[in-house]
Amino acid sequence: ASGGLGGIYQHSTNPLGFNALGSSVGLALRLEDRLSSSSSPLNINNNNMNKYNGIVSDLEYVQFHPTSLYLPNEARFLLTEALRGEGAILRDASGRAFARDYHPNGELAPRDIVARAVFMESQKSAAGGGGEDDHNAYLDISHRDSEWLKDRFPSIHAHLKSRTNPMDFTQEKIPVIPAAHYTCGGVTTDLNGCVIASNGEWYGNLYAAGEAARTGLHGGNRLASTSLLEGLVYGASVGEMVAGVVSDGTDDKALENRERVMETMHQARYAIEQRLALEQSTSAGSTVSSTSAVDEGMRKEATAILTNLKSIMWDNVGVVRTPSKLALAVSELSAMRDEADQLWNNSSSSGGCGGAGWEVVALRDAAHAGLAVAESALANRVSGGAHYVVLEEIESENNNGNGGGSKSDSDDEEPLHAVI
Repeated sequence: ASGGLGGIYQHSTNPLGFNALGSSVGLALRLEDRLSSSSSPLNINNNNMNKYNGIVSDLEYVQFHPTSLYLPNEARFLLTEALRGEGAILRDASGRAFARDYHPNGELAPRDIVARAVFMESQKSAAGGGGEDDHNAYLDISHRDSEWLKDRFPSIHAHLKSRTNPMDFTQEKIPVIPAAHYTCGGVTTDLNGCVIASNGEWYGNLYAAGEAARTGLHGGNRLASTSLLEGLVYGASVGEMVAGVVSDGTDDKALENRERVMETMHQARYAIEQRLALEQSTSAGSTVSSTSAVDEGMRKEATAILTNLKSIMWDNVGVVRTPSKLALAVSELSAMRDEADQLWNNSSSSGGCGGAGWEVVALRDAAHAGLAVAESALANRVSGGAHYVVLEEIESENNNGNGGGSKSDSDDEEPLHAVI
């Protein structure tokens, strides 16, 4: 239950810190690599299949929320789609409404199309070479009643008012940018949450649930209630499988098992809290042994690499993708993964992850996950929902006048929204 990977993008609605940097994908890939190079009883063989259609799959389907609050040097804040449902209009810097340029339904089009519309408009500003104030995508609901808006969206109102420079979304348009929001793919599981290896066999006693798992519930786009289903239903299923209890929990054996599992959970939670307390005291400068002192150099290096990784993911594996940018990302992320692994090895030799801080651990997971997403996206040339790829060779032919300037197939058809 180690979460998704939205945090490996420069713009993300996911919480800051460790829990959205692809730990689940990184752990799964390293596990399979280790077992494939050992005398594992599973005898895993990836020679005849795509590596990322095995223990992890559908990683290219990263959902980007169309409207997050865009303020430089501030974390992205999700501006709910209910705003558009209540009549909010997407405008450029001049005030022109642009959503219907991209789809007849305008602001109420499927979220991947709205995300691309906002992204494309924001890029028009970036291409002009302007500064931080040169933004070109805004959400405007100032035409609705002010008091009604404050009552309907109290969290948004409170967040904007709490800033050092307060904003009032009832009176002014709000700058927005798409942001990585949810991982539709992930660690491949069956209906019980058991992890499936690349050769189709199950890993005994290894389970995944929630955003970490690729359950097959999502299509090319994520629906909000589907993520609740993925967390609650599959989380309960995994818990019951691990505990060895029946689903209704009415017999004595099931109740006994539940009590045993609850006790184990309390012990595990206590151990985690103790470890976190120790790391926090270490980072605050508490007296610790020299072998566990944080290596500031490694931490700073890991932080710098992770910042670069997020930029590469956003620029090349983001809302709109091309084969050339994806290939560039694979090349850069491959080198970055090797660099992260080396940094991890160096920290391990000097005392393990405690010696270099969580930044080194997080970077290793993010580098493995980022490369996996880029390779999966590069391997899939068919646009579908959250995965939108522009085939440059077709664009080049059309721009050169071949075929009388006819559009490509992807121009004539909307991206697929098929169930994966």
